Amino acid sequence: MRHATLIALSLVAATGCISDEAEDGENDVGLSDGKADGAMLTDCEKAAIVSYINDGVTAAALQAAGVHSRAAKNLTSIRDGNDRRFGTADDKPYASIEAIDRVAYVGRQAFAQLQAATAERCSMPPADPYAEARDVTKALVRFPTGAVATEYTYPEGGNFDLGGTEFWQRWTGGHSPTFDFSEGTDAGRLCMQAAAIRFETIMMDPPAELVKLDAETNWSGSFFNWNDDYSNPTASGDASGSRLWAWKTHLIKWISQTKKDGGCYLPTRDMVIRIANACLTTARAANGEIEGCQVR
Repeated sequence: MRHATLIALSLVAATGCISDEAEDGENDVGLSDGKADGAMLTDCEKAAIVSYINDGVTAAALQAAGVHSRAAKNLTSIRDGNDRRFGTADDKPYASIEAIDRVAYVGRQAFAQLQAATAERCSMPPADPYAEARDVTKALVRFPTGAVATEYTYPEGGNFDLGGTEFWQRWTGGHSPTFDFSEGTDAGRLCMQAAAIRFETIMMDPPAELVKLDAETNWSGSFFNWNDDYSNPTASGDASGSRLWAWKTHLIKWISQTKKDGGCYLPTRDMVIRIANACLTTARAANGEIEGCQVR
């Protein structure tokens, strides 16, 4: 036992310390460059790491955040320049994530630790793809890059309801119509769902004119979701605006239009007020029937 203890003490003397922290070798690769030992970082994570170090974090703070000691000390000593003090004239901030990767003992382990230490900077909740649809005054809305609508959620409308999913694809060979949401294009489905969200938002506080239309005519408060889709490059023409149309007395078509560039025209609150007034006028001359009234 004494002999084993002496061997262990000799190892401590030779290495200086025993540590269980994850470290890198002097020339380990940190960033992924096609080698197995590189880390994959998003653009946000790269920028967050560069900013984190350049903002003056100390070696002690880096270690407290989980970065191994050799990387922490080397990163700050190079950044701080010859005087080893941050915030002085000889500071050398890192120009890029690649410059950080060139620092000795900053490899895969250090980057994983830096990634964890800065995780909150890149953990913002995803943007609401339908944020613009919730602005009931906005006639033309757009969606964030990468937004998709794979399933349709029917809206809540209180005393009013929006049924169906009706696509008219305005190109040769397109569905005209289809009532199957899954057969819509990516852009068409986004616009259709946005139209449902716009409907729900307006009906949270329905215009007095619409309430009057429901009370004083033969209409029963029903709408139907319709999308004119021009998103195919071969479509005839392009979208020009949304429409509300009393197809029959019992049903008003809630018509959105999808542009070639993916933009989406939606009915606005003002349009709802105008269709209500137009249909009230029609009903007075037609014994409560509203078929045919429309606004754009």
